[in-house]
Amino acid sequence: MGLRNLAAPLLLTICWGSMAGAQEPAVDEKPAAEQTAAESVPAEQKPTDESKPSDESKPSDESKPAEVDPAAVKKLQAVFDQRVEDWRKATQELWVEVNEFHTATGDVKFSEQIRWAQRESAARDAMQATFIAATNLVSLDHENREARAFMAQSIIYHAQNDWYEGLKEAAVAMLALGIKDVQLNVIAGVAAAATGDFEVAKENLELTPNEGDEGLMKVARRMDYILTPLQEAWKKEQKLREAEAKADDLPRVLLKTTRGEVLVELFENEAPNTVASFISLVEDGFYDNVPFYQVVEHEFAQTGDRDGDGSGTADYRLPDEAIGERAIFRGSLVMAKIPNPNAERDPDASGTIPNTGSSQFLITLLPFNPDYKELCCFGRVVSGMGAISTLNRAKLEKEKDAPVVLPDSIIEAEVVRKRDHDYKPETLPY
Repeated sequence: MGLRNLAAPLLLTICWGSMAGAQEPAVDEKPAAEQTAAESVPAEQKPTDESKPSDESKPSDESKPAEVDPAAVKKLQAVFDQRVEDWRKATQELWVEVNEFHTATGDVKFSEQIRWAQRESAARDAMQATFIAATNLVSLDHENREARAFMAQSIIYHAQNDWYEGLKEAAVAMLALGIKDVQLNVIAGVAAAATGDFEVAKENLELTPNEGDEGLMKVARRMDYILTPLQEAWKKEQKLREAEAKADDLPRVLLKTTRGEVLVELFENEAPNTVASFISLVEDGFYDNVPFYQVVEHEFAQTGDRDGDGSGTADYRLPDEAIGERAIFRGSLVMAKIPNPNAERDPDASGTIPNTGSSQFLITLLPFNPDYKELCCFGRVVSGMGAISTLNRAKLEKEKDAPVVLPDSIIEAEVVRKRDHDYKPETLPY
C-alpha cells in the first residue's frame, strides 16, 4: 500500500516534532485500481450515522490556547490512560479468541464466527476511543509524547485502511502543532471530504502536489476535482436524510460480518424494486456466508456473489431504477452492473450495460463523482463503517506471486425493520 513506506518518517515527524527542512517522504507508487462497472471515479462522502462521541471524547480541531488549564490536562490524561487500558484489555481478549479459533478442531461453528467478530469489533472500538482521547489530549498538551505516538500510528493505520472517522480531527490537530508535511495535509483533506467537512477539505486538498500517484496523492486530486459538485450533492442528501429520520420507517438490514456488525438503511422511497429484491434475498438467506470477494482500496467493497468469482447472480436481472437520484457517498450501497465491453473503445458509450443489476452490490469507501449517473444507490451504512474499512483487501484478479488474501464475508444478514407490505421484486430473465 502506498502509505506503508511513509509510516516511518511520518511517525518520527509526528512523535518528535516538526523536521525543519525535511523533504517530503517518498512513497512507493501504487497502480490505480482497474475500474469496474460499478466504480466510476469515486470521490469522498459524508459520515454515516456512526455513534457520535460525547463532549468528553469528541476530537477538537482547535489549536492550543494561550494558557493551558492543568486541571483540564489532568482530566484528559486520565481519560486517555483509561482508554489505553480498555484497548489493551480488549486486545488481550481478542487474542484469546484467536488462539481458540485457530486451535479448534472440526468445522467452525456459527456461534464461534460471531464471537470472533464481536471480539474484533470490541477491540476496534476500543482503539477508536483511544485515538479520539489521544487527539483531545494532544490538542491541549502538545508535548505529550505517548499520546502523539499513539496518534501517529493511528493516523497511518486509519489512512491505510480508508477508515476516515476521527482521522480528519487527528490530522488537523497535528498540523496545528506546526508540523510541516504535505502528507498530513493530504490525509486531512481526503478525510474531511469523506466526512462532509468541505471547508477543511478545500483548505488541505489545494496543497496536494500536481504530480505523483503515490498513496493518497491521486485520491486527493480526485477529491479536489469533484469537491464542488460533491458539496452541492451533500446539501441535497442532508435534506433527504433529515426527512427520512423524521419518518423513521425505512427498512434496515443488519449484516453480521467477520469484522463485526454493519447496519444498513435502504432507500425504498427512491428504489422500491431494488430494495424489494435485496430484502427478499436477505430473508431467503442468500447473503449468508457470502464473501466480500473484491475490496478495492480508496474505492469500494463488493459482495453478493456466492461463488466469489464475480459472475454470481440471483438468477434474475433487475430493471434499472433511481439512476442518479441519490448521490454516492462514503458508506453508500450501490447496485453493481455488468461492465460495457465497448466502453474503452467508445468514449460515448456507457460504462455499464443497462438492466444488469442482480444480487451483487458495493459498499463505498469514498464517494463517487456526483456527475457519474449510471448506478442505483439503494441504501447507506448507518453504523459499522469501521468494519467495512478494515475488510481484507481481497482481489478478483490475483497478481503473479502475490500472497493469497482470504476474503472476509457476511456471516449472516437479517432484516431488522421493514414496512408492512410484501417485498416481491419485478425481475427480468437472463
